[in-house]
Amino acid sequence: MKGRDRILSILKEMGSLPQTELVKISGMSKSRVSEILNELEKEGIIFRKQLVGKNLIVSLNETKFLRLGIINAAEYPFIIPFIKKLREKGIEVEVKIYDNGLQVTKDLVLGKIDMGFSPVISQIIFSKIFDIKIIAGGAKGGAGIVGESCNIGSTVMSSMETWTLAEVKNANIIPFNSPQELVKNFEIKKVPAIAIWEPYLSILESKGHKVTHVFEPNHCCTLAIRSSLEDEEKIKEIYEDAFSWFLSSKDRWISDYSNLLGEDYNIMKKASERYYFDSYLDLKEVYKNLKKMNIYIPT
Repeated sequence: MKGRDRILSILKEMGSLPQTELVKISGMSKSRVSEILNELEKEGIIFRKQLVGKNLIVSLNETKFLRLGIINAAEYPFIIPFIKKLREKGIEVEVKIYDNGLQVTKDLVLGKIDMGFSPVISQIIFSKIFDIKIIAGGAKGGAGIVGESCNIGSTVMSSMETWTLAEVKNANIIPFNSPQELVKNFEIKKVPAIAIWEPYLSILESKGHKVTHVFEPNHCCTLAIRSSLEDEEKIKEIYEDAFSWFLSSKDRWISDYSNLLGEDYNIMKKASERYYFDSYLDLKEVYKNLKKMNIYIPT
């Protein structure tokens, strides 16, 4: 990897960091890193801020680069036109795919990504303490329970966990960190039932497993951004425009999205039919629904 690409890769992965740290991580000489950063700064791709003494913090110019985090799910085919619209505006987008929503929200808080789709419940909790802002919806529903038992496997601090506790009497959550862990432990019968989202629900169905409960179609994952992100209104406007484009030709985008995740198109097409796509988000309604589930979070 060329020095320039190496520097950009580190910044995309780690967000803002001291120039001295960038030298250590890159493995390049101090003078070479400084030379590359001077070039990138002249091109407007990065900027540097001076802290106490001679310490410099290096950051990507967010008007040129944005990092978007999503969960490995059938839920977000609308990000394909969103990325295209952003690129039309001269903004490059790097997509990071995660196994669980909690990690998406954590990385958003830590500045490792600029925007993220993750469970609204985790975003609400984190936004009370950290500098993130929920700005739009995405999809509702698209999840259910496979297997029959009150002992149910679920990822933690997720919509799956929230909905299971709200909709299943005497539910006892068995925590897991990823959908792959959930599916594996269910198939080897270490856990009798799992709460899981698409496309895993459709994949398990195709193997002969029965979906015993379909969750109510509430917003699962919503779009949150770092509050310090510039041009919030511009990003939201581009997102709404892209979402309308998606709704006008869903099948077109599902194919590209299937390729992004490396999933079978036919499974993804079937999985997408379990979602209600809606970019509009009323947080007051979300709080009201959470209260119905006996989850009380201060507004």
